[in-house]
Formats: sequence, structure tokens, C-alpha cells
Amino acid sequence: MKRLNFNHQRFPGKLSKSQVILLLLLGIVIMYTIFPPVNAGNQDPKITASKIVAPVIKKVFDNGLTLLIKPNPANEVISVKAFVRMGAIYESVSRRGLSKLMQSILVKGTATRSAKDIVFETESAGASIDAGLVDSGYGHVSLRTTSIGFERSLPVFLDILQHPSFPVIEFEKERQLMLQQLTTAYDHPATEAYLNFRTLFYGDHPVGIRQEEIAKIVTTFTRDDLADWYRKTYIPNNMVISIVGKINPQIIEKIFQDSLGDWSNGKSLESTSTAVPSSAEDRQTVKIRDSQALFMILGYPAPLLSSEDSPVMSVINYILGGDMGSRLFVELRDKKGLAYNISTDYYASIYPSHIYAFMATAPENYPAAKNGIIAEFKRLTDELVPAEELQTAKQALKGRFLMSHETNASQADYLGSYELLGVRYQHDQEYPELIDKVTAVEIQRVARKYFTHYSLSVLSPVKVD
Repeated sequence: MKRLNFNHQRFPGKLSKSQVILLLLLGIVIMYTIFPPVNAGNQDPKITASKIVAPVIKKVFDNGLTLLIKPNPANEVISVKAFVRMGAIYESVSRRGLSKLMQSILVKGTATRSAKDIVFETESAGASIDAGLVDSGYGHVSLRTTSIGFERSLPVFLDILQHPSFPVIEFEKERQLMLQQLTTAYDHPATEAYLNFRTLFYGDHPVGIRQEEIAKIVTTFTRDDLADWYRKTYIPNNMVISIVGKINPQIIEKIFQDSLGDWSNGKSLESTSTAVPSSAEDRQTVKIRDSQALFMILGYPAPLLSSEDSPVMSVINYILGGDMGSRLFVELRDKKGLAYNISTDYYASIYPSHIYAFMATAPENYPAAKNGIIAEFKRLTDELVPAEELQTAKQALKGRFLMSHETNASQADYLGSYELLGVRYQHDQEYPELIDKVTAVEIQRVARKYFTHYSLSVLSPVKVD
């Protein structure tokens, strides 16, 4: 593996440090010519989201590493993100939680840099680096920097990817912190209601393992376990890197070819996931807890992220509980006064997904509240959504889509995660068009397909039926 260091090494082809800087500056000038800054005041308000998305360059190196490059000269910020397959669906039962612990320590030191060195070098360049676990299927390492700080901060980012040291002291500190988080996960009743729902919905599936069980497993981990898991996950053919900002694609491609192009690949990760419990009947779990309100999560199976039904379910989710004008909010909170708080969420992923409604209410409202939620889900199977309501939902979703792409970091996040998860980076550009194509008939079809039997988690201060 080749280690990129602007201060001590030269690129193949004998490019000196000054030559690299010159090329970067030249690239910026060329890029401004090709992609001139957009004057917001001159934009046509009728332009659709898909027409204002900048082109993305995709490069797959010989070792399997995928690089996505999206030039955006609108500001000085550059976002670089590495996405790596890992998490619950790739962990054996005896290793549950290993990915999360590894990610929390990844930025705490490398073979040549201490945690203090990493912080000093990035902050002095006006940059920041962090790592984490997203969902249960991938982790990330993220660099946020500027055109000026790019040369100084990128080598630190690449060093973390290739040479983490997992210091023993940092390992113990982060493990204790993770254990504390796991043991206090059920402190808030709304969180406990949702975690109980996940256990009920997923059963023996890795995502359904209770937090206290994960804590028991984490106590058995050693630093060597982390190092071994790193070697299995941080391989180029298990990774996607996306970069968005004021950059020259040719120069960026050469930098990553020279630094990561000869990184040895390995055996691809395989999911260890088991099937979720059958949805052939309604299921529920009720727990008595000392609290002022009753909390419930009622949910149904939902399409995978890659499914053609996924955009339809996104629209359904908005219609049911997307805002204060949604059906659940208006019918159960405003009209009937059954809820303190109510909302919905569609949890779409590459493993069995779900959509759920959350409600906080008074215990005496429970029967009417539960039946009201079920009735609103069933209403979608029985009645076509009116055209005006459907159009409002579509416009709102497309508006949120645009606003969620305001930063280079968010654009890099969408591109890289979609590519890694197998729905292709193009899905990000296609999303508004997919939402536009959703019809009332499609909504009814999808509702009938998924809204058959529910899973219900209840947390109540008194016994309820």
C-alpha cells in the first residue's frame, strides 16, 4: 500500500510538491471555465431538480475501489467521504457491535500520527475528520476541508483509511463509552418503545438484538478483534469514495490512483442476516413503565431501498405523517385530540425495511388511538388518494430533496451511500422523477401489498388491552 504524503513523497511520474500545487491551481481555473458559478438571481424557477445536478465522474480502479467525483465550484468547501460495508448485517452474533466500536476509534491514531497529531493537522488546515457507523450496513470516514486546506488535510484522511493503530488507551475509553450508551439506551420511553418494536419486528435478525445483549458481547472484545475486523472491511473492493467541491477531476483521479490504486483488495463481505419473523399475523409487545404518557410504535413491513416500490412508500409516509397537515396529525391529533405527539417514518435499507407510526398519548386514549392509526393505514388500501393531496406530497418531498442537497457534504453522502448500497449513485439524480411518477393507483397497490399485519410496541404506565 502506498502512503500519500505531500510533505515527504513524490507522486509516480516525478511530480514535485510545487508541481502538484500548480496543477491544482490550474485545474481550478479550468474548472471555472467549464463550470462557471451559478447566479441564483438568473435561475429559471421552472428548472427541475434533475436538470441542476452537476455531472458525476465514476472511476473504478483495478483493485475494485470506486471513486465518485462531482465538481462544484459554487463554494470553497471540499467534502471527501469513504463508505465501507460493515455493521450488524455483516457481523456474526459473537461480534455484534464490533463495527460501531471500530469506527469510534478509527480516527484516534495511525502508525505515524497520534490522536493529537490528527486533530492538530486537520484543525490547523481549517478541516475536520470524523468516522462513524450509519444504519446497520455501512460505516464512513469523512473529511470536510477547503480548497486551501485540501493539500494538508487529505494525507491525514488517507493515512486514517490505510494505517489506523487502534491505541490501547483509546480502545478502553471508547469501549466504556459505548457500554454506557448501550446500558442507557432505554432511559427515554420513546426510544425504548422503538427499540422494543425493532426487537419484535426483526426477531433473530441481527438488527433486532437487544442493546443489553450487545453490551455483553462488547465486553469480550479486544484491540486485536478490531484490528482483524479492520483488515476484513477496509479493503478497496468493499469501499466507495465520493468527493464533491471545487476540484479538477483529472487531478483528483491521479491523486487517488497514486495513493490507493495499489491498495490490496480482499474477500468481499457477505451478509450474515437471517430472515425476519413472518408477518402472517399481527404481533405486539406491551411493557409497563412508570411514565406520564403512553408511547406506542405501530408499524408494517416496507420495501427495500432498491425496490421500485420504495419511492411510492416515501409518498405514503409523507401523506400519513410527513408534517402538521398529514392524515394522522389532522385526524387523530387535531380532530379527535388523541395524541400529544404523532409522526411516521419509513426506514428503507438493503435489509428488511419497515414503516411505522409513533404516538404519545394518555393511557385512556389507547384503544381509540391504536384503532385510529390502523384505520389510516387501511384507508390507503381502500381509497385512492385525492389528486390535490398527492400533488402536495410530491412537491413537499421534492422540496425536501433539494434542501437536503444544499451542502457538498450532503451531496457526497447521498452519492457514495447509494453507490455502496447497490442502488447506484444515479438514484440521487433520478429521485425527483421517481416521485413524480407515483400515482394514486400505485399507492393503493403498494399499501395493499405491505399493510396486512402490523407489529405493535407499547410502553404504558398502566395495564392496557
